[in-house]
Amino acid sequence: MKDTKKVTIFTDAAARGNPGKAACAFVFVKNESIFFSSSKFLGNRTNNEAEYEAIINALKEACKQKFKQIKLYSDSELVVKQITGEYKVKQEHLKKKVEEVRKLNDCFEEISFENVPRENEYIQICDKMCNVVLDEN
Repeated sequence: MKDTKKVTIFTDAAARGNPGKAACAFVFVKNESIFFSSSKFLGNRTNNEAEYEAIINALKEACKQKFKQIKLYSDSELVVKQITGEYKVKQEHLKKKVEEVRKLNDCFEEISFENVPRENEYIQICDKMCNVVLDEN
């Protein structure tokens, strides 16, 4: 069953302060239902660092679960366009994050990254997950 190899992922992150206390979250969606979710406290990060961490954590989990076809959505236009090469990455610490994402891409047969509005229902869920983590820390 080829379809079992496909997953849609939504990621989000939040930083209270920039840099500040940060968290990231992601959900795996199939047939419009979330079947896996994760959130994590990151410590002190900028918002962009946290957005990258959300994507990296999601891709590591997708690789672990042996998915081969990934559609990843983030509300961070900057991060998505940096990953896809549309924007240049100027900061050295973010270049390392892009490299990490590109290395993780090797785990998959097909992968795409797209920007979605923060009003997206799954991004909203990820945002709530981030805020719960931040409230606890």
